[in-house]
Amino acid sequence: MIEVYLTPLALAVWVMDDGGAVSSGLKIGTNNFTLLEVKLLCNIINRKYGLNARPHSSGVNNQYVIYIPSTSMGVLAKIIGPHMHPSMYYKLNSYL
Repeated sequence: MIEVYLTPLALAVWVMDDGGAVSSGLKIGTNNFTLLEVKLLCNIINRKYGLNARPHSSGVNNQYVIYIPSTSMGVLAKIIGPHMHPSMYYKLNSYL
């Protein structure tokens, strides 16, 4: 049911709050979610928005983040860019 609430605006707010640019991609902090929950969120994001989000280890045992690679950043920027505050554009790694 969370898929209904994961609108472009909600995704933009999530990125502005918990997102961080890494190399040419993006990570969204989901450290307190289980791996199963992170996989579910990635599946929803991929299915709903055509991205290639996938779980990555946060570097801490049993903690995971959502990683969106550079190949999906252009699409992500088009989806959430209109909803982002200009001071947060840097999180999109110049894709906006």
